Formats: sequence, structure tokens, C-alpha cells
Amino acid sequence: MTGLYIHIPFCKQKCKYCDFVSFSGMENLTDQYIDALENEARRFCGEKIDTVFIGGGTPTVLTAKQLRRIVGMCFNLFDISNEYEFTIEANPGTLDDDKISSALGGGVNRISVGVQSFNDNELRRIGRIHNAETAYNTICHLKKMGFDNINVDLMTALPSQTEQSLMSTLKTVAELPVKHISAYSLIIEEGTPIAKEYDAGVLDIPDEDTERSMYNTAADILKSNGFLQYEISNFAVSGFECRHNIKYWTAEKYIGLGAAAHSYDGKNRYFNTSDIKAYLQGAPREKVILTEQDRISEFIITGLRMISGIDENVFLEKFGKKFDRLYGAELNKFISMGLMTYDNGRYALTPRGIDVSNSILCEFV
Repeated sequence: MTGLYIHIPFCKQKCKYCDFVSFSGMENLTDQYIDALENEARRFCGEKIDTVFIGGGTPTVLTAKQLRRIVGMCFNLFDISNEYEFTIEANPGTLDDDKISSALGGGVNRISVGVQSFNDNELRRIGRIHNAETAYNTICHLKKMGFDNINVDLMTALPSQTEQSLMSTLKTVAELPVKHISAYSLIIEEGTPIAKEYDAGVLDIPDEDTERSMYNTAADILKSNGFLQYEISNFAVSGFECRHNIKYWTAEKYIGLGAAAHSYDGKNRYFNTSDIKAYLQGAPREKVILTEQDRISEFIITGLRMISGIDENVFLEKFGKKFDRLYGAELNKFISMGLMTYDNGRYALTPRGIDVSNSILCEFV
């Protein structure tokens, strides 16, 4: 079935590293924005959906009433599978019992909490609005209120972060009632406040070797605590892998609603305007026509991020071509170098291959 993504571009405060389409101080537009979401959603009325992901921004800056309205819209306008996954993103410091109850009562069954670190100094350096204690208590309270499927977002290679502070964060998260952990390295995005600090030479981020060491340390600690790595940056207790994000990595169809949201119908991509006021006025979405080579390249780049890799039979079914016929030289080279494996019809990166994945993936584009 199709996945559904809904973008909520409102934040209490924009983080120093963030280049997502999100805005603070525009709360006066939230009701009008939900009206626009409903108008856009009606174009896809009746679509069969088995995963929903409300992201942002910070969806939980909305009121409980507004959250109920958006969640209700999904069940009223779409044909939601009985076996669905419904995720909402949240930040510590933006939740209360009414919002949590509204989400759970409406049918949300998975919550993703943006923690990033359990070190207060690191949180201050990247402009987060919460501290470690608030994050810890938020997750415990979500479990108490009834959320069983909880994800925590973490970041590595943060300013002033060390392997010791990262290990402390991982130890803390392993104690919490979470089923999924996403751990991404900080990326310095042009135009962000943190990029200005980096350009000025005042950003004390770990060097590349330390970053790789941190990544491997994180993977080892999470594995030892029962979190299995199923994608380069994602770890889960068995059975709690994020079904919605797997759609992106395996080139399945999804619908995106909201400002800056993207959609994919299996052949072409579509995207909405990033200008929130233009979106409110009904600006049409744009179409990006993908060539077959575009779709093949995207399938390889996302597929090799999965620890299970690419199934050659799935590739043949999708594109009518044999994977090893198209890329035999590259596959043989990386296998001989110990960077890839071939097992039972699947090509996958080895741990060494993951360390240099960007270089490997470039050769398939």
C-alpha cells in the first residue's frame, strides 16, 4: 500500500543546525494551514494507506484540538489498513497529557521523540529547547500514558561531543522504554547558524576519524542492548523497524501533504512549494519526471543503506534488468575489496563498506 507523510512546518524555536522547511512565530497560521492540508488530502480521498508519518517542524506545537483534527482527517479521508503504523514526531517541552491522549485516542500508535543528546551542554550548543532531564521524563511519561512504540532521535559528531559523552547518552537511552533509535551524524548545512560558527572556526566538532569511531561505538552499544541495525542510521528491537521510512528506502509509493512535502508514485516525483503562504493559497505541486536511470540510481542509493541490501530478484522485477549485468564491474570490485557481500541473491555493504558508503554509492550514480 501507499505511505502518507504530512508536514507540519511550525516550531517553538528553530534549532541551530536545521535547514528543514520550518518556522517559529507563525502560530497564527496553524488553523488556516490545517484547512489547506484537508483541501489537499481530498485529492487523494480513498487511497489505501498502511503507514502515516506526521513530521516537521514540530507537530506537537499544535494544540490538542488541532492534532485531533489532523489525525481524524487521515482516518476520514483515506482507506487506512487494519494493520497500520501511524507515527507522530514530538519534541520534549511541547507535550502535555491532553496532546498525548489526543494522539493515542485518535489512532497514533508510534511516536518519535527528538532528543539528540542526553548531555545538557551539547543540547545548548545546537539550540535545543529542552534539557536532558526533560527528555528523559518525557519518554518515561509517554510509556506511562500508553505509547509502546517509541523512537528516539540521537545525533553524533555534535559540538563538544566526545566518545565518552556519546557513550553516556547511549547508556541512558538503553535504560528507557524505547523500541527504535535513529542516530544521525550532524551535517553542517549552508545558511544555518551552526554553519556560520563553523565558517568562523569556533565550532569544535569531532574530526572525521573520531566521527567514524563514534558511529561504530554507537552501533556496538546499541546492538549489545538489543537494538538491531537495519539501516545505516537506524536501529530497532526486532519487529519495531519503521515501516514508513522503509518505504522511502525501498522505493515504494508515498503521498506527501503540506508545504515542501514530496510524493512518489513509482515513476515520478512531485513536490509542494516551500513558501507557506503560497501553499495556503493553493499553489499547485510540481512534477519531476524521472528517467529509468534516475529511478535505478535512487533505488541503489537507498537500497544499499539497508543492512539487508538489494535483492537481485526485486531489482529484476522493478526494472526488467539484471543488477549484475548493469553493475557487474562495480559489484565485483567492492566484493573483492571486502566492502560488499553477495549472499542468497542479495548485495549488501559490509561494516567496512558502511564506513565509506558515500564513495561506494557515488559509483552507482
